[in-house]
Formats: sequence, C-alpha cells, structure tokens
Amino acid sequence: MDLRHIRTLILLTVCGIANLTSPLEASLKPILIDAESHEIKGKVTYSKTFSATVNPTEYALLFDQDLQKQSSGGYWNVHINGKLLGRLEAHTPQLGADKKHDGFHRIGLAVPAKILKEGENSLTITGRGQPAVLRNFVLEPHPLKQALQLEAVTVQVNTPEGQPVPARITVVNQRGQLAKLYHARQPTTAVRPGILYTLGTGDTFELPPGKYTLYATRGMEWGVARQPIVVENNQPQNQTLVIAHEVDTTGFLACDSHIHTLPGSGHGNATFEERMITIAGEGIEVAVATDHNHISDYTPYQKAAGTQTHFHSISGDEVTTHNGHFTAFPFDPAQAVPGGVKGRNPLFLKNDNWDELIADMRKKGAEVIILNHPYWPSILKGPFGRFHFNRSTGKRSEGPAFNFNGYEVVQPANETPDFFYALEDWMSLLNRGLKLTAVGATDSHTVNDPVGQARTYLQSHTDDVSQIDRKDVYRAFTEGRATAAAGIFANLKLNGQFGMGDLVPAEGLTDKSKNQRSKLTATLRVAAPAWVRPREAMIYVNGRQVAQKTIHSTLNQPTDQTLDFLIELPPHDAYIVAFVLGDGITLPGWTTYGKATQAITNPIFMDVDGDTKYDAPRATAKRLIADYRNKHEKLTPALQKTLLESETIKADPAVLLHVKDLLKVQADPQP
Repeated sequence: MDLRHIRTLILLTVCGIANLTSPLEASLKPILIDAESHEIKGKVTYSKTFSATVNPTEYALLFDQDLQKQSSGGYWNVHINGKLLGRLEAHTPQLGADKKHDGFHRIGLAVPAKILKEGENSLTITGRGQPAVLRNFVLEPHPLKQALQLEAVTVQVNTPEGQPVPARITVVNQRGQLAKLYHARQPTTAVRPGILYTLGTGDTFELPPGKYTLYATRGMEWGVARQPIVVENNQPQNQTLVIAHEVDTTGFLACDSHIHTLPGSGHGNATFEERMITIAGEGIEVAVATDHNHISDYTPYQKAAGTQTHFHSISGDEVTTHNGHFTAFPFDPAQAVPGGVKGRNPLFLKNDNWDELIADMRKKGAEVIILNHPYWPSILKGPFGRFHFNRSTGKRSEGPAFNFNGYEVVQPANETPDFFYALEDWMSLLNRGLKLTAVGATDSHTVNDPVGQARTYLQSHTDDVSQIDRKDVYRAFTEGRATAAAGIFANLKLNGQFGMGDLVPAEGLTDKSKNQRSKLTATLRVAAPAWVRPREAMIYVNGRQVAQKTIHSTLNQPTDQTLDFLIELPPHDAYIVAFVLGDGITLPGWTTYGKATQAITNPIFMDVDGDTKYDAPRATAKRLIADYRNKHEKLTPALQKTLLESETIKADPAVLLHVKDLLKVQADPQP
C-alpha cells in the first residue's frame, strides 16, 4: 500500500470517528425537559414530550419537588415512556427548619439504560397523591450517583456496651429539612425522606455533598445521639451512633394498641415488612395489629425480619364505623371480623350499633375493647360530641352504653383546646361510675409517624419479651393496671403498697400506730429521657386537683424523681390519679407539633366507708340522698337545700355535683 492510500484511509477513519462521536457528544449535554412550575393534585396529572436519543447507560432525571403532606395509600408515579422510575415522597416540614426556604427539594430518579428512544419521548406523572408542585425537569446523561455526586454513609446504632440496637435514624440538611436518602432500602429497613429505621447492625444510604445532622432515637425510654457530618464526593464514611436506655420501666411493658399498615387498612404508607422494623425501632414491646375492619397477623413478617425478640405481637382489629372506632383484641386472623366477613372489609362497616358490635367482638374472642380517639375528627363530630356528652356530670343525652374497657385519653389524633381537656372528661366518667382505663396509643398509619409516641405501660410479671403472658396484657387493660404515656413515664402508689387498679381497704387507710385515720401518702415516680423536660406533677382525687409540685428537670439530663404528696383522707370512697405535664418536643424524628409530653396514671380506689367495695361519687350521692329521704317523708325544697348545705355533701365537690344533678333530674334518682 503506497503512502497516498495510507493517507486516504487515515482521512476516512478520522471522518468516520468524527461522524460517530458527534451524536455522542451531543447526547452528553443535559436536556431541559421543562423549566415551568406545575401543580399536580386530585385528577390533575403531568405529561410532557421531549426529544432525545437512546441512552446506552443509566441516566438521571432531576427535578425540584415541593410535597409536604404524607401519602395515604395513593402516590404520584413517575414514568418515562411507560417505564416506572419511582414515586414522589413527602418531605415533612420540621420545626426549626429555615422558614425562608421555598420548600423545594432537588430530587433525582434513575433512568435505566435504553429507556429513552430516538426522537419523541414522554415524561408522565400519574396517580392520586397529595398536592405537589414540580419544576425544572432535566435529563442528565450520567448515572444518578454521578449526576448528584452521591456518596455512601454507613450508620450503625449501638448501646454503650457496644451491642447493636434497633433505632430510627433521622437525617436533616443544614436548613433543618428532611433529606432524601438514596439507595437505602433493604429487607430490614424502613425508609422515607430523612428517615431510616434500622435494626442497628449497620445500614448504608447515599447523600449529595453537603452538611447534615444524623439523629438516632428509640422512643421515649432511650436517649438521643446527634452527629453532624459533612458529605464530600469520593469520601465514603462510617458513623456509629450510641444511645443508652435512660428510663427504667421494670415491671411494665411498653404497648401500642393502635397500629396500621397500608396492605391491611388500605391507606397509610407502611408495608407489613416495614412495620416490623418501625415497631422494633421505637422500643415497643407489645404491638397490637389494628387495621381497619381487617385482622392482620404480624407473626410471619416478624420471623422474616428477625424481630421476635424485640416485641410480642397480637392480632386485633380497629372496628371502624361512622359512629366511632374501636380497638379490640385478640382475634383469630382466619376468622371473620366483628360486624363483617373474613378478609378485607369496607373501610366503614354498615352496622354502627355499638351494642351489637361489642357483643360480636366479645363473641369472636376479644378480651379488651378500647374506644379510639374520641375527639377525632373534632370534638363535635367525635363520639362524645355526637352523643352530647356533658363534661361535668359525664352524662350522654343519647347513644349506647359505654360497655368497653377503656378509651384513648392520650392520643396524638385527639384535637382538644388544652392539655387538660381529655383528662377532665375521663375523670367525669369515672365520677359517674364508669371504670374506664386511660389508654395511650398512636394510631400510626405511616413510617413517618413514630409508633409508640403515645403508649400504654402495662403492669407485667416479666420484662422478657419472650416470656410475656397475654393474660397479663389483658388484665392490665381491663383492671387499669397501667399508665398512659407520651414522653413521660409515671407510676403512682398510695401508702407505699397500693398501686394502679388496686382497691385500698379501709384498714389500709388507717394509721395503726395511732389507731386513727390520718393523711395519706401518695408517691409518684416520674421518669423521662434527657431530651424530654417534665415540668409539673398534679394529684387528683375524685376529679379535683388536691396537690401540685414542680418537677425540677435538668436540661440534657434524664429525669427520675420520686415525689411524695400528703393527701387528706377523703370523706367518702374515692379514687386518686396523677397527671404529669412536660414540654412539647421539637426533636426531628419525634416532634409533637405543639402537643405536650404527658403521663396519666390509672386510678387507685379507696374504700373509705369500709364496706369492702368502691363507690363512685354518683353512687355515693345516690346513697346519701336515699339515706336522707328515709329520715323524711318528702324531700321538700327546703329539705333539699339543707341536704346540699350539709358538711357530708359539701366535703366532696364531685359528690355535691351529682347530688345536685340527681335532685334536679328527678325525685327518685336513677343511674
């Protein structure tokens, strides 16, 4: 081959290469699909066509997203040419975040190789999710990891002794916002923007370069670990966060009796697999599955996740009607739900007759029945409002009997005007004679909302999850051997030996050394982790506050105080409860959004008159009226006035209230 031919071949080769590389070079330029802002909500979706060439490798779709409300079973799904790339997920606003920021987050989704085609392509966002605003859609001709410069962060959560422990890891950026975690999902994690529930043994996620803060929490018994980090490209890092068990609850089991999943309830966003990790990550020891009109069984999912040693699960049902919701358990998952059929039922049962439904619950095996969130969706529209509940006397002008075991007094879904409202209503019912256990429960439907943020501590013979006796669980609910908690643990004892649910006999109220009745000693233990500040402890007898003390908690130090209160011996049978209030929480991952931390102990009953039983204030009022009537032929207005002014009646405001109510309602009072 002569020199001329060689030169021609080189020229052709060079030209050929140039022709081949020109389209490639062009394809490496980002494609701006749409710079405009678009709101999607309801039936309004998004669709855009754009020109591109086939992508030989993974590309990245980048866009800005403003989506603040969590999904509830419906999602916005992102497609290119019909290929699902992912779904939009909410970045829940955090207290303390930069208020000047516009709320948009830069989001990236991977576009697998060969999804794009030569010529016209389509980007669509369809589904039915919460309202969102989207803008600045760009197609980057690089893999997602390269386009966002993602770097790996591996986090392990340990106890001070070096043992891995399940926990919730919350990640916020330098503006205090939840940061999207990339490539984080594993069979033993539950992941949402800024949230990773882990079993503690080490999990990896990726973040774009920037400054972040990691928080590790495990519910209200555990401390918090806070770790600022700087993520830089090509610099993977490992972090070990250490949290300690700061609240001793020996003799009690932490229970959340109101928990949902998306497949079981049909809304929310937590799968069964994710729920097993979130329950363990919040330190719950007894978890009751309460999907709407469906009996879920956590057992196979627990085994798959390896969380059997972390919590004991019970199959229950949230019996859901337009007339109110009830938690009931235990149930057999293979049987029909109360008021319905086996399997998935409508969200609301047709039958809303409480008497019939509660009878069916008992027939199907329920040992415990709890009225849920009585002030949801509002005071007027909730069960108490619909039945015209009288907050003073506990009377309802209509509606069925309250023949359940307790109700959710401490509940994040309860919307009340102040922190005392639910407590006061509960004590009004106790004064009327209903023995209803005060319950704390969360009603969590999502990974985002912490299970057990409100919980019930159940008295138990064991602290070993593997040795839990369900009879102890049921007995604690039905006998009131429990304390309701939201961030604060409280335990009340009377005269050093009688606890919640006990009946104190008359001799237990006597100072034997002086052979006379004396003041009573109420001992209240208050405990909370270092990130919760209990402020005030109050003692109530028959619904009236009789004592109060300030709790001198120390910033960033766990609280564990025992407070003694000297209480006057009541003139009649009475019950005693404690109420503890503390600051609301702004900590990312456990934010209370304006609600206080609190604890409510269940009643200790006192047999003051020595008849070996307890009479509520209304029953006492009836007896006093009957005794007075027996001494007079007719209760004239003058005699009624004399009765109301007697020291026997006036000595107890709750008794006086019910005497007035009974005399006003009818001459021959009935319940």
